[in-house]
Amino acid sequence: MYEADRALVARMAMGDQGAFEEFFRASAPRLASFVVRRSGLDAATIEDIVQNSLIKAMRSLDRFRGESSLFTWLTQICLHELADVTRKTARRPIHTSLDEPDNVARLSPQLHASSFFEPEATVDAQLHRVAMIRALNALPKQYAVALEAKYGDGLSVAEIAELLGVTTIAAQSVLARAREAFRQRWQEIDGEAEVCPI
Repeated sequence: MYEADRALVARMAMGDQGAFEEFFRASAPRLASFVVRRSGLDAATIEDIVQNSLIKAMRSLDRFRGESSLFTWLTQICLHELADVTRKTARRPIHTSLDEPDNVARLSPQLHASSFFEPEATVDAQLHRVAMIRALNALPKQYAVALEAKYGDGLSVAEIAELLGVTTIAAQSVLARAREAFRQRWQEIDGEAEVCPI
């Protein structure tokens, strides 16, 4: 089922530079999106997590058995990295000294609103995001995991089945029930919305 992934890993194990480039090009953006959806971390920290995850994956290629997709395997490594960073961040206070000229120069673009800043659109987008999170959180965990994997991570039904530990047919059934449950919750939470986002 994951023959292409196994072949790519075999090429990397033989030192094929093109295989490494293909792996990084395909994995890095998806992995960054995966981390963004699961954290409120800044861009530099997310980049570090993605790089560390990819490096650890490269060092552990011999552990990839091809029983899941390469990306699913990679997300498990990434989740450990994210957990480590989250624990470390929680233990230390976050502050930036404005006494350092470099910090002021780095932060100053963040202190100014963009000329394209539209407060109403930004607020609407944030409210929409909050409503979606509320709807997902109101669902049974299996439904929320299935929907996030499908629409957030772009996983296939087979990959979702593996993630949930069920058959492909059962995963299709879970997705169908999850979509219906989400639509009902969406109507309760945001009844004025014309279109359900899922």
